[in-house]
Amino acid sequence: MYGYPVNYVHWPLPVQDGGRRRAVDTTDRSLAAEILQAVHREERAGNFYTRLAELAPTENVKVLITIIKDERLKHLQNFSQLYSRLTGREPQLLREPVPAPESFQRGVELAIRDELEAVDSYRDIVERATDPRIRRAFQRAAEDEQRHSTWYANILLSQGSS
Repeated sequence: MYGYPVNYVHWPLPVQDGGRRRAVDTTDRSLAAEILQAVHREERAGNFYTRLAELAPTENVKVLITIIKDERLKHLQNFSQLYSRLTGREPQLLREPVPAPESFQRGVELAIRDELEAVDSYRDIVERATDPRIRRAFQRAAEDEQRHSTWYANILLSQGSS
């Protein structure tokens, strides 16, 4: 979303399975990679929204952005747990500083684009995943992201921007 590269990790072949070890199949690896990308997306969004909230023109807008940020961080936590369950290891977070947007309006425009891209990405995961926990988590996240994009669009409209 913000021009940061996605760091790919080397997947461990064995995963604990009730005391037995089994190889992670190609589908699981592909899904794990997509979940890791979602973890990184949520981490970057949370950091970006912290910076965006600092530029908010009113306290009400700042509170709304903080609510959105908190929901994105909740997704980060959920996706991290799913990734750990699937791979047997914790996801490595990027922990990169996120620059402040050049203006509040530009930041909101970037946020809308990221929210809509996340909706598409998460719906793709829902369609491919067979695990009901993964499907539910990403379906809920897609719905949240759709709602967030609407909130950001309303923020732009309330600021007299289109």
